[in-house]
Order: sequence, then C-alpha cells, then structure tokens
Amino acid sequence: MNVKLKFKDEKITSKILLAHFFINDKEMYFQIIDNDPDSDIDVYFANSKNSFGLFKDNFEVIETEISLDLDECKIYKFITFQENSHDRFFTVFVNKVTLKYPNKYNACPNEGEAYLNKNGLKIVNSFYSFFSNLKDKNIFKISRMNGLSTSYKAKQISFIPELEFIGNDSKTSEEFKVKKVPIIKYNYEDLCFEKVKNTLHIICKFLSFCFGIRVVFETMIYRNADHIFVYRDKSPNNKTFVSEFLDVFPHLEKNFDIDKILNTNWFIKYIEKEKTINRAIDNYLHSREVDLSASFLLLFNIIEIFNGKQKIEKFDFNESKNEKFNEAFEIIASSLVDAKDKELLEDKWVGLINKIEIKPLKSPLEKTLIRNNINSNDFGYDFATLKSTRDKLTHGSVNTISENELRKQINCIRIIASRLILANLGFRDDLNPLYDNFSL
Repeated sequence: MNVKLKFKDEKITSKILLAHFFINDKEMYFQIIDNDPDSDIDVYFANSKNSFGLFKDNFEVIETEISLDLDECKIYKFITFQENSHDRFFTVFVNKVTLKYPNKYNACPNEGEAYLNKNGLKIVNSFYSFFSNLKDKNIFKISRMNGLSTSYKAKQISFIPELEFIGNDSKTSEEFKVKKVPIIKYNYEDLCFEKVKNTLHIICKFLSFCFGIRVVFETMIYRNADHIFVYRDKSPNNKTFVSEFLDVFPHLEKNFDIDKILNTNWFIKYIEKEKTINRAIDNYLHSREVDLSASFLLLFNIIEIFNGKQKIEKFDFNESKNEKFNEAFEIIASSLVDAKDKELLEDKWVGLINKIEIKPLKSPLEKTLIRNNINSNDFGYDFATLKSTRDKLTHGSVNTISENELRKQINCIRIIASRLILANLGFRDDLNPLYDNFSL
C-alpha cells in the first residue's frame, strides 16, 4: 500500500515522502523512500526524541490508498537506509494498525472474527474432540465436544471459540495439508469497533486466566453495514511464554469447567472492576514468566491490588468512661517526678484516649483474604509467614530463604491469588473448600 507522509519535526525534513506499507504474518513496516543520495534523515530520525514512541507523534499521514487508524501504533524497530533496484529507503517497524475498507456488498454485518496467537490454539482445541476417519480414510472430520454451548454472552456480544481450517490446494503437491487456526467468532448488537475490540480483549484476558497461558488476538475483523475494519497487532511480545495449562477450575465446586464458567455472569463482574482485574491477571500470568523471587512478589501484590479500606471500629464504653479515664490520669500523673510536667502529660493524654478507644486493627491484607473467604493456612502457610517472606524479598534478603522453601510458598500464594481473582469475578461462594492441590 502506498502512503504519503511527512515528519512532524521539520528539523529532520519538511519534505512529503512516499512510503510503502507492508503486512505479513510476522510484522508490519513502512519503507520510507528518499532517493537523495546525500540524505541523512534516517540518522536524524533515529536520534530524535520520539523515534521509539507513537507513530502519530513522529509522522503526519498526508494520503493513503486505504483508511489507516494509527492511534495505538508504536514504533519498535528501525533499519537505516537500504537500496533496491528502484529506491533508497529506511524501514520503520510498527505494532498496531487498523485498516478500514468499504463494505461494498454488505457482507456479514454485525459479525466478525478474532484470530488468536499460538496459545489460543491450545485453548480452542479443548472445545473439540479428536480428528476421526476410522471408517473412510479419505475423509477426516472434527466436531465440538458434546455438551458445550453453541455460544456465550459478554453483554452485547455473543461469541464462541472455534477452529478455522486452511488447506493447501496445490495441484503439484502429493500431500494435502490442513492447518488449524484458533479464532473467536462473534456477533454484536449496537457496538462500535472500539467497544467490540475492548470486549474481545477482556474475553482473551479471562480465557488466559482460566487456563494459565497468555492469549491475545493478533488480527480482528469487524463488520458493520458500511465498513470492514481489520485490526492487526504484530507486537513482538505476542509470544507463547508458557506452554503448560494451569487451569483454575479445580478451585470451583459448581463452575468446574470452561463451559460452565463462561455461562456465568463473569463478564459483568469483570467490567465492574476492569482496571483492577486486568492488573491482577497480568501479575498472575507474568508470575509464570520470571524467576522465583519476582514470581512471589507479583503474586503477593495481587492481594495488595484487591486490598480495600478498612473500617475503623471503636470499643463500646458505658457512661462512666470519662470518670474512669480521669481517675487513670490522676494515678499516672501522681507518679511524675516533676509535678510541673502534669500539664504536658495532660495534653498527650487526650490523644492517647483517642487511640485506646479504637479496636486493634487486623492486617488489612489478611482482612482482604478473610473478606473473600480465603484462609492461607488451608494451603500450607499462615499469612504472617508469607508477609515476612514478602518483606525479605522486597529488602533484598533473597539468600535467607532456600529455593525449595520459596517454591513451596509460591505454590501457596498462587493458590491464594487464583482464588482471590475468582472471588472478585463473582465466584466467592463457589470456592471449593476441599481444594488441596499443592502442585500449582
């Protein structure tokens, strides 16, 4: 695709430049052409303040063949001038772009697909049975697992994880290969592109939490009556970090599989605390991608993320309270060596009374667990021990805890974190009291 653009910083150049925009399975990039053999604009750009920031902060798009939305687009890689048989160009690699086409034939309005990364295949596979061609070797088929719903609701969106099949039909090939592609197919009611995209992000985040592997969509197609939007995310961190499932279903009594949990009101609970739950799930997933110390701290921080303000409670005294406090003051004041200090003691006494009236506060973090029906002792360690470990790791005393002991405590804190996230997604009363899996 041809694009005309110019630098916003005219100190680099004020020229309008022609660029070619390329998209492939792995990356997206602009080849920006400047055939002046003496031009050093690539060096000037590389040394500029925003060179690895948002694309729109560096460039103004003057003209495109197809409408481009570059609002989320960031520059993450850069290659200086190269030459081919026609042009001299430098290359800017970008991550997120939305292309907008006219829907000329009104194709499938209010429908779309989100194409998932490799981890998505592991999740979508769990919705299907095995390939079977036992009777006829020339036919293969695959069907969804029995008992699964035909679609799930996320407010104004109905969605279903599915497999899309791509086959090679080369006449010269001796083999016919079929590739499975994991997608989320959806339809929507009265939602703009951005709201659908955000809902799909939440669905992917929730699926990631349920299975313990990071799932994102790299391509999303959205159709309305007038346009087709194609969103591409080629961020280099869309990786398969951890291959093993670590599902949360054993924590639940009633909603103990993916079909049951997706048929609850999880989405409503999620959007009520969207920022908080996003942070907690990101910590939970990230804890499986780092070393032991960082893993423990990320998981412990989930308790802090959900920590609420604690209500101050006071003791109830009868009507003789003031009289008894005055008597107590006189008794203590009588023990002063210098009687002149009585006035100073009296000033301090008022503040002391206010403190005495307040009931002792439990640890706010421990109270967060109690409020969410979680007792750390059930999973191997009391809360004081876990907090002590957090304090040691925070202050750099890593060597005071053996690796084996730290692993055991991480197992405990991961169970706590999983259950805390579930409780805040509406599953507090469904947490399984008999859960005893210490192999997480």
